[in-house]
Amino acid sequence: MIGDRLRELRLDAGLNQPEFAAIAGTTKQYVGRLENGSNKTPNPKFIEAWAKHCNVRMEWITSGALPKEAGGRSSQSARPDFEMIASAVNVLRHYLELVGDPPEWIHDPVLLETAYMVAEEFGKPVAPDNVLDLTKILAKRMRGIKDDDEHQVRRARAAAGG
Repeated sequence: MIGDRLRELRLDAGLNQPEFAAIAGTTKQYVGRLENGSNKTPNPKFIEAWAKHCNVRMEWITSGALPKEAGGRSSQSARPDFEMIASAVNVLRHYLELVGDPPEWIHDPVLLETAYMVAEEFGKPVAPDNVLDLTKILAKRMRGIKDDDEHQVRRARAAAGG
């Protein structure tokens, strides 16, 4: 659960809830609700602030995916997967077009990371007409909600060619 990982980060850093909240510009009550699981949809901007401060990957906070540390990848794989990046940009571009959000949001690091996770999860290239389904599934995972509808996951994977 996201709250458990946030509590782990906070305690590892030796911070109390008000200090941890101040890092992201929120309140200790908000941190408490996240940690006790009553709030399962944290603001991505807060997650980004805590991840940067604690030098961990946002993906670890949101899903528990390893490695935890921001620089945790092997130096042998230091070269980016440009095909995956291109697929992520394509996913995000189609998503922004479909939902009618401003196209300049393509530069938002949280949205781009989400699109990259979609591309990693469902393979490349992601079919443009399946972008919304894929994004909905990923959004549930980022909020810490287990997707009990395996049929929806299988349908999205099949549609993405995976």
